[in-house]
Amino acid sequence: MKPAFVFLITLNLIGAQLFAGPKARLQEDSLKKLLAPTLRDPPQKASKVDIDRINKLADSYFESYPDSALFYGTMAVNLAKKIDYQKGTADGLMQQATVYTFKGDYKIASVTFNSALAIYKQLNNNYGISEAYLGLGRVEDFLGNYAAAIKLFNKALDLRIKSNNQMDLADCYAIMGITYDNKGEYSKALDYDFKSLVIDLARKNDLAAADNYCNIGVVMQELELYDKAYIYFNNALVIWRRDNDRQGISTAYQNIGEILLAQKKYRQAIGYLNKASAIFNVIGDQEGVSLMYNDFGLYHYYTDHPDSAIYYFNLSLKSAVKNKIRNNKAHAYLGLAMAYNRQKDYHSALDNATQAQNIANAIGSINIKADAALQLSAALGGLAQFKDAYVAHLRYTTLTDSLKKDANIQKLIASNREIDFQNALSAGRDRQHQLDAYYAEQNAFSRRTIIAFGIFSLFMSVMVGVYYNAKRKQQQINVLLTAKNVEVLSQKTDLNIQADKLNELNILKDRLIGVLAHDLRAPLSTLHGLFALMTEKDINYQEFIEMAPSVFSKLESTSDFLDTLLFWINSQVDNVAQTAKSFCLCDLVELELKMLDGQLAQKSLNVKNNVRQGDIVLADPSSIRIVIHNLLTNAIKFSRKGTTIHMATYSTDDGYRVFSIKDEGMGMAETQLSSLFKSKVNSTLGTDNEIGTGMGLLFCKDLVEKYGGKIWAKSAKGEGTELFFMLPAGSDVVDKVLFIQ
Repeated sequence: MKPAFVFLITLNLIGAQLFAGPKARLQEDSLKKLLAPTLRDPPQKASKVDIDRINKLADSYFESYPDSALFYGTMAVNLAKKIDYQKGTADGLMQQATVYTFKGDYKIASVTFNSALAIYKQLNNNYGISEAYLGLGRVEDFLGNYAAAIKLFNKALDLRIKSNNQMDLADCYAIMGITYDNKGEYSKALDYDFKSLVIDLARKNDLAAADNYCNIGVVMQELELYDKAYIYFNNALVIWRRDNDRQGISTAYQNIGEILLAQKKYRQAIGYLNKASAIFNVIGDQEGVSLMYNDFGLYHYYTDHPDSAIYYFNLSLKSAVKNKIRNNKAHAYLGLAMAYNRQKDYHSALDNATQAQNIANAIGSINIKADAALQLSAALGGLAQFKDAYVAHLRYTTLTDSLKKDANIQKLIASNREIDFQNALSAGRDRQHQLDAYYAEQNAFSRRTIIAFGIFSLFMSVMVGVYYNAKRKQQQINVLLTAKNVEVLSQKTDLNIQADKLNELNILKDRLIGVLAHDLRAPLSTLHGLFALMTEKDINYQEFIEMAPSVFSKLESTSDFLDTLLFWINSQVDNVAQTAKSFCLCDLVELELKMLDGQLAQKSLNVKNNVRQGDIVLADPSSIRIVIHNLLTNAIKFSRKGTTIHMATYSTDDGYRVFSIKDEGMGMAETQLSSLFKSKVNSTLGTDNEIGTGMGLLFCKDLVEKYGGKIWAKSAKGEGTELFFMLPAGSDVVDKVLFIQ
């Protein structure tokens, strides 16, 4: 490398260190503050939380400071092994392997990825397994084993489709697009790149979107659509500069420099290439360094400096051989063949063109095959081997014709992909506006409903006004929902989910209005009548005192009913899947037995609790607590004095945990049992004339089924009742369930 280039690289190195964006450092600084004691003096043992934070810190450093990422990844592995924290170990190995791949240490990267994969498989961690497959696929891609890489990527893609995490899908699509580009299948590359870009833009994941802009630009560059390529590279560069992503900035500089080389704008090209080379050398991107040497060689070749060209092509070859990047080796050999042909050193040109041809045959690159055939023809002609030169030139012509036909098709497909992308982007924006409007209306409706229920319980005089107001709003919302459904049906399939949610809210609202109209009016009317009699002096104070306990009992029942109803409403509106966690049923049972101890003592009831410690379920503890509370109060209500309530749990062969509660009470007839969970039932008086709303078991059914469970009952008249529910089994890692009592 000449002194002038060293000077330019030094200037860019200084600039790269000075312009550090605050956004890129924000997460790193936050994590470093949390980890300050651990990082300052690494302990013999660290908590799982600290190990996870160290791995997260390593990941945040990768884009700009790969060596720091490797340091923290290694620290996480060492600390995790000391406490046998397998996930922390696997995550740290993934950080190490990613840096090894980046630095070109593919053998150790492959071994490290496989070590992480084995741990993730033991843990049945599908996300970790898919990440390991992607890492191994990248290694195969760098080595030019594209078929093996795509096979690994497809394994990862299958797992990510099942998880339906859009961000993970976008990541997988982007990686597959790069490999198909390397393989020369540009239409497939663009298909995956645009799929990934649409998701990233919808989720506002700017850095991932920048990667996709760059990948699309590379494909456009290879199709010689330079103006379009330049637009995509600049889109990526704007984002990378803003976030101080040095690897991204250097990649964009290099790609823009290559476009300018192809357009013969050599002075502009060398400026971009020098800036890219400076950053590649700082961050240790071995593939980038190898490509930069090749680009410098092309620059000197095109500006009639064959000696300098040979110097840089040899540096590129040395780097590619060291890091086993076959694609880069082929390009370096081609560059040397071109330079030696220009110097009329035909023997050297022939040797290098033959090497390029052999690698092209191994990796199946038609472009490199064609370029190698052209250089072979020139070298053989220079050596007066005209017959062989003719054969090589004929092969070049055949391959070039094939490439031109394929290029025309690929350009047409590229244009179609770009149009599809713009349409998808426009549809996505429209869909987002609709979703924003829908969620705003949903939130407004939820707030109004909560306020209305508060007023119902406090002021009877507002009941009629609120009822008619809710009815009027129902009619307005039904009109809006009808218009929304017509609009949603014209969109793509995924909007059908939103229509289902609107219908569920409408059904919920009708059910609530029905419940309020029939179940709250009676106790409130009773209270109104009692106060009216006293106000008009139709009863004396002593008669009022005698009637008050009965009325208070009805109000107590109504209050309990409202508590259950409000929780059930929240479970219908909220996304309960996000509240699910693993917990032991025994914790909830013990808590409810303590809370209901007074009621049990009042009827002299015994409880035989056979709920096992190891029966872990996956659901929302607050929801299941409501279910257990309802079932236990029902058992108390219908038990005869001095009898026993039996509670137990057991496991099923298909991975569920079953909870049962049995009383020795009055039981029920077959007709009553068959309609128990289908709709609101007429509440039967308990053994001490306790009353209920008839809605409790219906709410329990909704709450259990929200988490993939099932509820049922067994009973016979005079023989007591046994109620059951089953839920999916949870993991062995359980947090203690705590409630404010």
